[in-house]
Parts: sequence; structure tokens; C-alpha cells
Amino acid sequence: MASKNGTDCGISQTPDTIVCDILTVVKKDQKTAMSDQKADETTKQSKEAAKGYKICCLDRAKETNEVYQDLYSCVVLGQYKKTEIIQKNIDDYIKKDDDIEKLIGESSKLLNDLCTKILEANDELCTMSNCIKNKLLSKSSKLADKDKTKVEDCLEEITTTTKKLVDKGRNAVESIVTIAGIQTFTNTQSLKAFVDVLMEKMKNFKECTEANITSTEAEITLSREELNTIMEELAQIECDATAQGATVEGLQLLIDFVCGCECDDECLDLCAEFDSCCGDEAPSPPEKKPSVKKADQN
Repeated sequence: MASKNGTDCGISQTPDTIVCDILTVVKKDQKTAMSDQKADETTKQSKEAAKGYKICCLDRAKETNEVYQDLYSCVVLGQYKKTEIIQKNIDDYIKKDDDIEKLIGESSKLLNDLCTKILEANDELCTMSNCIKNKLLSKSSKLADKDKTKVEDCLEEITTTTKKLVDKGRNAVESIVTIAGIQTFTNTQSLKAFVDVLMEKMKNFKECTEANITSTEAEITLSREELNTIMEELAQIECDATAQGATVEGLQLLIDFVCGCECDDECLDLCAEFDSCCGDEAPSPPEKKPSVKKADQN
């Protein structure tokens, strides 16, 4: 009968030492799996925190983008368009102001010429009036009284008309002077610098808002990509942790099977030798049940 210690064939290891060596490897693999499982759980917690952070970043980027989108639609576009209209109107006013200034200059020249001619006409009228009075309306004149009356009426009418023309010319000159003063006071040209600054500010405001919309859209895309990456990594970690847990459980079942098995006379009596290998981690092997020998049939 072969020896349980395997010494008959020169074998250096016995079955119990082989089993112990295997158990040592199994326990080492189990501890490694447990360590990997714990590391996966720690990494999982870290990824869960990173997941929450990325969700917050994504929500914040969306909220910020919506603020800039609303600002652009409800404020920037309207104010920028109004500024463009103001700038166009002021440019038109400046052009009209230049035209008015030109017309004022031309009107002043025409009025001055007209006043000069009116004064000349008035002087001629005075000369003519004196001549008529001296020649036609004098007592020595042979002109009939009826005709003298007609001449006096005509002369009076001419004098009155000339006086009206002089007054109208004077009023026209005064009006031109007033208009020129108003035109100088309005000075629409000074508004050009103001509206240029306003337009520049609105342009910067519009460009800044557009840039913020673009940057927040990029942040949304980046946050979404990072969140997706974390979700994929988290899924991998969860699967790895589950696999390590299954490995730990399977190896423990193997240890329990080896260290807690029941032995009888039909197998090698190794269970009693496993205490040094199983230690406190496994239950003590149960007591052997007495074998029942079959009665001889002789």
C-alpha cells in the first residue's frame, strides 16, 4: 500500500503540503483580489465625486450660456440696432447742417445784394421824388392840378412800396442772422464724436457677448465630453469591482471546500493536517465519522 507521505517513491512533497501550497497561492490571489476590489471601490467613490462635479459644471455652463443668449437677444441686438439708427440720423443731420450752412451763406449774399439794390433804388427814388416835386409839382409848373394829383399818388405809391421793400429786406437779413445763430448753436458736428464713442462701446459689448456665448458653448461641449468619459470609466470600474468580488467569493468557496470538507476512511486523511494551512480563516475540519464495515458473508 502506498504511503500517505509519499516517501516510497522518493517524492519530496506529501499530498497535504501540495494542498497547503495550493491554498497559499489561493489565499494570496484572494487577498490580491480583495485589495483590487477595495481599490476599485475607492476609485469608484472618486469617480462618483468627479461625476457630480462635472454635472454641476455642465449645469452651470448651460445656465451661463442661457444668460448670455438672453442678454444677446433681449438687450444687445436691440441696443446695437438703435445705436446704428442714431449714428445714421446724426450723419444725416450733419449733412443737412452743412447744406443749411451753405444755404445761409448763399442767402446772406443774395440778401446783401438785394439790400444794396434796394438802397440804390431808394436813393434813386429820392432823387426822382425831388426832381418831380421841383419840376412837376412846383407852383411854377404848368401841369394841371388833376394831373399833379395823379403824379403825387403814383409817387406816394412808389415811396410806400420802396419803404416796404426796405423793411422786408431788413427783416430778411435779421432772420438770416437768427437762423445762422441757431445753426451755430446746434452744432450737430459735435455729436459725431459722441455717437462714434457710443457705437464703439456698443460694438465691444456685442462682440464680448458673442465671445461669451461661444466660450460657454465650448464649455458645455467639453463638460459633456468629460462627463461621458467619467461615466464610461465608472462603468468599467463597477464591472471590475464586481468581477473582483466574484473572484474573492469564488476563492473563499474553494478555501471553505478544502478546509471544511468531511473526510472518511474512503479518502486520504488530510483534513487533520490542514490546520496550519487554513488557520483561523477557515472552519476546523469536522471529526471523522466511524466507518461501518460490511459483514462477512461466509
